[in-house]
Amino acid sequence: MKWVTNKSGNGFPLVVAIVLAILMFSSVIFEYMRLTIIASGVRDAVQSSIIAVIAENYSNVYSSLRQSYSGGYLRSGNEWQEQLSTGHIYPRLQENLGLAQQGTRYAKLIGDQVEYSLSGLVVTLINAPFAPSSPNTIEQFTAEAVIQLEVPLSFGWGHLPPMKAELHVKAVYMPRFSS
Repeated sequence: MKWVTNKSGNGFPLVVAIVLAILMFSSVIFEYMRLTIIASGVRDAVQSSIIAVIAENYSNVYSSLRQSYSGGYLRSGNEWQEQLSTGHIYPRLQENLGLAQQGTRYAKLIGDQVEYSLSGLVVTLINAPFAPSSPNTIEQFTAEAVIQLEVPLSFGWGHLPPMKAELHVKAVYMPRFSS
């Protein structure tokens, strides 16, 4: 046992290595949590914006609660015509998330650093059929959005590529009062 007690300082490199490993593991976990929180917040903001688009189309939605379907139609003369509006989603996102436009992208800035950027928003409105053939397979008035999210990583000191994700969001029009 005397050989163990005579070698002072031998445990120091091992302790340093363990502390560095714990710090690196912790920073990776915190970076993952940061990316998850940003993606979740952006997805929620986009969903809120497309829900607003659905609500704005309320006046155009043919209210046929008895038949349990609804769609964006407007009576014109003797026929019904499809009438839809995708609204203005980027201005809503700018207001809700505090984004600044940079060319074709919208970026969240902290000082002069980009926290994340959004681009490539595509909104698709899926109209319910005016007179469905089968009441059991009725589609609802739906808005779907796809947006590109890019988040520069704070871990890796600029040597790692940014996280790029395609977020898919969906909102369905549901009549508030139905029988």
